Amino acid sequence: MKLLSPERMVQYDGFAIHKWGIPSSVLMENAGRTTYRLTKELYLTGKKRLLIVCGRGNNGGDGFVVARYALRDGYETVVALLGRMKDLKGDAALNMRLYLSIGGRILECPDNINSLKRELTNADIIIDAIFGTGLSKPVSGVEKKAIDEINSSQKPVIAVDIPSGLDGTKGIPLGSAINATHTFTYGYPKPGQILYPGASHTGRLTVVDISLPEIAEKSLGIDGHVVDGQMLRRILKQRIPWSHKGTYGHVAVIAGSPGKTGAAHMASMAALKIGAGLVTLLIPARLNDIMEVKLTEVMTYPVKDRGTGFFMLSSYDEIIEVLKDKDVIIMGPGLSQNSETMELVRKLYTTVTKPFVIDADGINAFQRHTGIIKKAKGDAIFTPHPGEFSRITGMPIHDINSDRVGAGRNFIKQYGATLVLKGARTIIFDSKGDIFINPTGNQSLAKGGSGDILTGLIGGILSQGYTPVEASILGTYLHGYIADSWIEEYTDMDLLACDMLNRLGETLRAIKDGKDRIYIEKSL
Repeated sequence: MKLLSPERMVQYDGFAIHKWGIPSSVLMENAGRTTYRLTKELYLTGKKRLLIVCGRGNNGGDGFVVARYALRDGYETVVALLGRMKDLKGDAALNMRLYLSIGGRILECPDNINSLKRELTNADIIIDAIFGTGLSKPVSGVEKKAIDEINSSQKPVIAVDIPSGLDGTKGIPLGSAINATHTFTYGYPKPGQILYPGASHTGRLTVVDISLPEIAEKSLGIDGHVVDGQMLRRILKQRIPWSHKGTYGHVAVIAGSPGKTGAAHMASMAALKIGAGLVTLLIPARLNDIMEVKLTEVMTYPVKDRGTGFFMLSSYDEIIEVLKDKDVIIMGPGLSQNSETMELVRKLYTTVTKPFVIDADGINAFQRHTGIIKKAKGDAIFTPHPGEFSRITGMPIHDINSDRVGAGRNFIKQYGATLVLKGARTIIFDSKGDIFINPTGNQSLAKGGSGDILTGLIGGILSQGYTPVEASILGTYLHGYIADSWIEEYTDMDLLACDMLNRLGETLRAIKDGKDRIYIEKSL
């Protein structure tokens, strides 16, 4: 599903109005009417009293359309206008007058919200139409008081286009933001509704068609995608009946150090489980006996380590020889930050002409050496969490999390690798800066080993002939989807990383058969 920033959404509205001749009042009517219809179908059974809280702009105009249809259908309807009726202009004023013409009741609240508080007590459901997607400054005054009071009411809230107070691009509350039960957004989802914490304010999300012409996408562009099952079904390749293990690639995993052999095990097994033909784990020789016992289907290769249990720079030539017939290299899980190991990582990265998936301590090796990231001889996928991303970019974690899209795009612009910026709603950036927001996953993944499984999945998919961005999209979506399925059966506390491998097959089957869950709904 395609994403539009609030700024580009304004351009789409202008395209529809000026190029296609769709009056702005028609767009507003389509938005408000469909919002009302869906609200009625989903939330108004057995309910009688609606409170529509309107701002002075076009979002308030959408709210007046909702109010008019609700009043027409016999619901007790009150509009609390955060301002005076004389302040409204254009389509918002038009729809206010239409609402009044059929007997609508409006409470003007320009300075205080005393009358709003009284109506909140009586309301069965609240329609939030205070601010739209264009808000760019912190909420204050009577609007902030109204938002805080609505959130305190514990009543179901339907947000018109976006929860008021939410930054539509970054997903950051601007001072205060509505906690919506359900948001009906218009035309396209916005990044701030998908990214956390905005997603938690948005609640259930439905995209409403308001007659925006799709041809605008070619003229004006888009701002990214939300990954979904339909996208995965377009990407997934058929495995041919006469194939053999060589058809699906040979993955080399360079991983492990004393106390961190589990990371090497999990990444290797994930690569094999997702369909790689062969996987060889390169492991420091001192640790090889452990892995020989632990791994059955994965091959191991003991790399000379001078008895330390760490990868040594002196083993470079030996590793190069092993990598000659490998198709993809996973490098990083459990490596440690031993200085020689870090130097070896950088040397391999800049000399081996194979695709790399770089994770964990493999990423840490580039701290203070970011300039060599763009010197890769082949494709490279970096998979940092915010802490690792902070270490290699120098950006504070707070700044990264405040604008993850901007931080990722700056990284891609500088270094050109594919980036999987992990976190709640992982974002995939291809080497050209296109973004794909992954909607799957939950707090059950906040546990050691989860990242090692993801790295193995991406590497194992990459070995089968997928592009770096395709492998990143598939691996990330499957990884999070398994966690979402888990908490439907169990809890968000007891998922172990290796549990994900046992549920991979049923997850792939659900997606291939089109029986996967829908994260963002579309409604005509």
